[in-house]
Amino acid sequence: MGEKEFQFGIDYHPEHADRSLWESDARRMKEMGVRLVRMMEFAWIILEPQEGCQDFSLFDEVIDIFAGHGIKAVLGTPTATPPVWLAEKHPDIIRISIDGKVRQFGTRRECCYNSAHYREAGLSIVESIARHFGKNQNVVGWQIDNELGHEGTDICICDNCKDKWHAWLRKKFPSVQAMNKTWGTVFWGATYSSFEQVPIPTEQPLPHNAGLQLDYYRFCSDSAVSFVDDQIAILRKHIDSEQWISHNFYIPPVCNIIDHARMAENMDFAGYSNYPVWGDQDEPFPYYFNSYAFSAIRGFKDSPNFTIFEQFAEAQGHVCLGYLPSYDEIVLWTNHAIAHGADRLFYFPWRTSRYGSEQLGYGILDSDNAESERYRRLRQNIIKNRDVHDKIVRSSIITPACLIYDKDNMRVLWDQYLSKGLYEKPTPYVQAGYELELTRWFAPYVLFNINADVKKPSQVDLSRYSIISLPMYQMADPEFVGRIEKWVHEGGILVLGWRAGARDMNNFAITDSLPGLFSELAGLKIKRFESLNRNKVKIKIGLIPAKGEVWADLIEPVSAKAIAFYSDSKKHYSGTPAVTVNHYGKGTVYYLGTSPDPLGLFILFRKILKKGGLRPKFHGNGVEVIHRSGDDGKNFKVVLNHTAKSKLVSGKWIRPYGMMVLSE
Repeated sequence: MGEKEFQFGIDYHPEHADRSLWESDARRMKEMGVRLVRMMEFAWIILEPQEGCQDFSLFDEVIDIFAGHGIKAVLGTPTATPPVWLAEKHPDIIRISIDGKVRQFGTRRECCYNSAHYREAGLSIVESIARHFGKNQNVVGWQIDNELGHEGTDICICDNCKDKWHAWLRKKFPSVQAMNKTWGTVFWGATYSSFEQVPIPTEQPLPHNAGLQLDYYRFCSDSAVSFVDDQIAILRKHIDSEQWISHNFYIPPVCNIIDHARMAENMDFAGYSNYPVWGDQDEPFPYYFNSYAFSAIRGFKDSPNFTIFEQFAEAQGHVCLGYLPSYDEIVLWTNHAIAHGADRLFYFPWRTSRYGSEQLGYGILDSDNAESERYRRLRQNIIKNRDVHDKIVRSSIITPACLIYDKDNMRVLWDQYLSKGLYEKPTPYVQAGYELELTRWFAPYVLFNINADVKKPSQVDLSRYSIISLPMYQMADPEFVGRIEKWVHEGGILVLGWRAGARDMNNFAITDSLPGLFSELAGLKIKRFESLNRNKVKIKIGLIPAKGEVWADLIEPVSAKAIAFYSDSKKHYSGTPAVTVNHYGKGTVYYLGTSPDPLGLFILFRKILKKGGLRPKFHGNGVEVIHRSGDDGKNFKVVLNHTAKSKLVSGKWIRPYGMMVLSE
């Protein structure tokens, strides 16, 4: 077997194209430098037009055609789009959203993971295609379903869920009394005498018991994960050992009720749908958000690599379009994903659809089938930078830092968001405030070109890192806090966020002074605090004025020393500490009592990173450096310019939206 090479692919839907185009499509893809084609993820009705009547001939033919051009296939299990005959025969397969609206057949992911009829039919078609294609040498991998949990499909409140919910509770709790105690149901008299009395939480004028709500979110996650694990188990029984299994997670990667890291556990690696701009956005996501997202996806499997299953190729949307990037930006977004660890990448889609719900999802080719400029530019990048892409994929990213997120803390903040500054609903089914705050905390690592991982507490090997950021860690696990304490004592640098340690693992308020389990480590006490909502408070870091956002803890130092103060004359707590530092053993703990604005983050983290010996380097906003270790033992750096102007980095000019590789 030769050295590892980067693989480019295309998302292709042969069922949307006339048969006369299949051969020419394969030829043009080969000329572009494509080696993989992903297909079949929405084709259940093609594979099984009637119950028990299965026909795989269309995909047999397409796979053979592409194989003739040296292009291998990746197949999607088609469970995201059930056939109409299944919905007609078993209407109970349709999910009900948390707002009580019944999904309708004909969209996608409209089925409930807890429907026995849906699961039986879905697993049956998965087993059939696994038996049929599992030993096909022209099939190299599998994608489970499509963006599971996206567009509000992470939560369902149908009768199927009600039955499974009660069974889940019986399995979790030894008794109803134990459940009542864990949730604190004595509040508002919501105490139960049987599991069957427990409602499914729906949208109400006032929130449900927080413990009930949190457990229902956990239940919804377990339901989706179980659905995926069942598919994986079936595939493993029938497919060739060389065929891999993955899934395409989506934006935002962490802020979803489903625990995506747990969902990826039995896969070979994680995957991602990478859309730096989508729909009616007036501008792309900031480049540091995309870097954060890549790190989160990479962290799902604690792996140096992941796959991009859907890569932006041109303007995308369902009902409305917005910002149109230049071709240089589109090329950069490909190189950005590769620099952060993508080892294969599929452009979406090959050809713009003439009909259906994605007519505004523009592809590499338009519906006129003419060779487009984006085809030429993407092909040029594939061919011109082949050696660079291969060099990157044979290396590993160097990450001395880690941002830690916690799924249960995210779920609690979904509803009890504390501050309007943590409430962000770009769509009715996403509350992304937690994700945006994580991005704020991750941004300084990108700005100062210190590569960082993003992981859950259970995934983190603390010994691998010099610095850890831990924002919004309200529900504090004593075991994890003990690990952090030992790591700091041995020399680690912890950047701890406001509200740390405010709750126990049942989401009960602690009985000690804040920050609870972190009090000695941080060397301070918190007696009062203010939600700033969308307002700001003036702070000073040394003599430099900045602003705090979202929240303001009123810090009372014990052994800690203040390094930033509130300086807002309109606030009664002006002059008190906003950020502190505490030395603990050989290590250091920085406590941020507020969320600094961009200038505040820049000043604080430059100080923190310098004192930690990590040598932060700022090459200007928009310049990103990814440090990598080559398979030859030599370190190098990938430099990306996310701006429309040329930039000078390490004595060399990098063109607008360009990429260059330099030795360390």
